[in-house]
Amino acid sequence: MDKLLPGLGTKLAERWINLLALPGVLFAIVLAFSWWVHAVPALDFAALGKRLGEIVVPKQNVQLAVVAGVGAMVATACAGIAAEVSRPIARLWTGRGRLSMLLLRPLLSRRIRRVRAAAPDGHDVPERYLPARATRIGDHIRLAEQRVAAQYGVALVRVWPRLWHLSTADERAMTQLAWDRYTAAALRAAWSLGYLLVGLLWWPAAVAGLVVYVSAVAAARRAAADLGSAIESLTDVKLLGLAAAVGIPLAHGRFTPKDGPALEIVLDKGSFHQR
Repeated sequence: MDKLLPGLGTKLAERWINLLALPGVLFAIVLAFSWWVHAVPALDFAALGKRLGEIVVPKQNVQLAVVAGVGAMVATACAGIAAEVSRPIARLWTGRGRLSMLLLRPLLSRRIRRVRAAAPDGHDVPERYLPARATRIGDHIRLAEQRVAAQYGVALVRVWPRLWHLSTADERAMTQLAWDRYTAAALRAAWSLGYLLVGLLWWPAAVAGLVVYVSAVAAARRAAADLGSAIESLTDVKLLGLAAAVGIPLAHGRFTPKDGPALEIVLDKGSFHQR
């Protein structure tokens, strides 16, 4: 996915407040709370209230500034860690690793049976369109690649950066939105892991973390489905323009699989040659 979608994460900095700063502050508060009440039974509300009543609120401006500064540093550090952890999560969800395939192979077999069963009577699903990744998220992206290869005879990973440059901001919007939703879901999953760790101090935090992770996976699946559809759609409407931009004549007035090798040769720039 990293190779297929260059430049789509550029808006993350613009959403720092929503995606990192506010969740970081919330996490710092939960962390401090969990540390303060970790010795008190979580369901003993009377004891929790008494423990919270023992909190000493700084009255001097200097003390308030120190507490606010420490809290801001903790929140910022946690936000940075969550942002870094979200990247391997986003890659892991694509289900390309051997470990993922080994662990989730039974689920893959079940998904293959479901896809075949959903085919109309008298029809079979082409082998290339059957699930092949360990996760549904990975298959949504893979399916876009396979459909483009079948229809046009080109590798999506090679033509996509050029199609992106040829597209206007409005044409990119649907793809960008789906990618933003996917990265936001991965970031939410990273925060959920933090709450699971805080659960070692106060177990209700782990419950919250589990709920957040499940919701993040569900959101990532929806975003990946929309992302695959958006990528395929943008390829359909811009591939003809790419062929014209690099000087590939089209005999039929549209891009066919027979035109794919000619475009591949131009984009390869002599990377390979016959022996």
